[in-house]
Amino acid sequence: MKLHSGWLAAGLLLAVVLACNTSKNGNNSNSNNSNSNKSSNSSSNTRSANADVYVETIEMAKDNNGEPGDPTTSYEPGDRTVHCVAHLNKAKAGTEVKFVWKAVDVSGIKSGEITTVDYTTKSFENKVHAHLTKPADWPSGSYKVEVYINGALDKTVSYTVE
Repeated sequence: MKLHSGWLAAGLLLAVVLACNTSKNGNNSNSNNSNSNKSSNSSSNTRSANADVYVETIEMAKDNNGEPGDPTTSYEPGDRTVHCVAHLNKAKAGTEVKFVWKAVDVSGIKSGEITTVDYTTKSFENKVHAHLTKPADWPSGSYKVEVYINGALDKTVSYTVE
């Protein structure tokens, strides 16, 4: 009987150790879900804890012949086209992504919404981007882009025009 109770005690101890390690890993994975902008720490995460699809990373990028180029958080007034790139945690057809472009503290124009770009993902598409082109130079100041996933605000990224 002593042999069996020893195995029982060892098994219980092993179960407790494994449960503690699983709990630690779960906490670490939750803290990793709040990735910030690759270029700076100017993004914020507001998604619900049970979101199926969410933005893993978000970044602003320079224009490269109509496509997103080098990541940046600062533009020149003559950079007429700015891109916002969102990397989703998984590809799921039919995910509604909305990019809302806003002026925050901009000289010469009233702060507020500039425009909205709506997009619905296709199968195997987990990198989406939207761009905004001004017909003239951008006024200097601070701007931001809010990214909504399926109607819920997920992340916000800021950028400046020098």
